[in-house]
Amino acid sequence: MPFYQPPSFVAAPDVGRELASDFPFATLITPQPDGTPWISHLVLLPDPQQPDCLLGHLAAANGHSQAVLQAPSVAIFHGEHDYISPRWYATPGMVPTWNYRVAHAHGQASMVDGAELPALLRQLAARFEGAEGWNMDTVPEKALAAMQRAIVGFRLRVARWEVKEKLSQNRTPQDVAGAVQALQTGSPAQQQLATRMQAAASSRQAGD
Repeated sequence: MPFYQPPSFVAAPDVGRELASDFPFATLITPQPDGTPWISHLVLLPDPQQPDCLLGHLAAANGHSQAVLQAPSVAIFHGEHDYISPRWYATPGMVPTWNYRVAHAHGQASMVDGAELPALLRQLAARFEGAEGWNMDTVPEKALAAMQRAIVGFRLRVARWEVKEKLSQNRTPQDVAGAVQALQTGSPAQQQLATRMQAAASSRQAGD
């Protein structure tokens, strides 16, 4: 699965791991022998016990739940992203663009079952519910067993990360500053992107 990646936008694998942890709703793609891929959207969380592994589950009725165990897959995570207007640049004659962060996790999945499956589900709930929120103990045992039979848990062992951070690294410091200033007055999502762009600009200046 080719991925267009200009050198100035390449980020380290550790950035991908962090991005996946912060934005765990992923798009999972698994090619089939006939060339048409399975595509599913799901939560994938870092495995606390095994570095470079991601944990998730699919409905057993979803054919992807079996395909993912048979062939290598890629999980795509999107971080901060938003529109960048040329009005914000100091340099004239520019065009609109979109800044974003994305991580592709390439790997092979294996099934999570037995005692590991409830542990996986508890981890998912704890991540979003917190210590005082809903937990699986509130579900009757028979209902919980039926639910677990209806899903396929898996561990995606990541062999390779591809990470792209398009944060105006190819623009002048003045252009970046103008875009950051404009984004800081916008929506929460725009403000998050501004923070990332400012951090990237500061890192480049420190390395100069």
